[in-house]
Amino acid sequence: SSSLVNIYQLIVVSRLNMDVQTMEEVPKKASDPQDCRADLRERFLWAVTSLIGKDVTITMHENITTNGVFRGIDKDVLSVQVQNLKTPAIIYPWAMVRVPDCFSIRFKL
Repeated sequence: SSSLVNIYQLIVVSRLNMDVQTMEEVPKKASDPQDCRADLRERFLWAVTSLIGKDVTITMHENITTNGVFRGIDKDVLSVQVQNLKTPAIIYPWAMVRVPDCFSIRFKL
């Protein structure tokens, strides 16, 4: 789905802000699948943490666009917590948005 692609792009962009691994570190981590999964999980958590408090624009079904402040995502990447979510009908102080209902999630960096 396109929302998952946007999240993976987010991880890549956020990774640019982290220290780049040295060439000596890569073969050690690549040799053990469990170490690779742990490294990817750590990168994902760093990416999500770096986005907390950023403005977010969410495009949903029927081209509905909402705005708010990103506050977090659940461990399964199935819902996003947004503060001051502005919808066409109402402003919600806090909301959980289901990721499968989203076409895109864009962050203002």
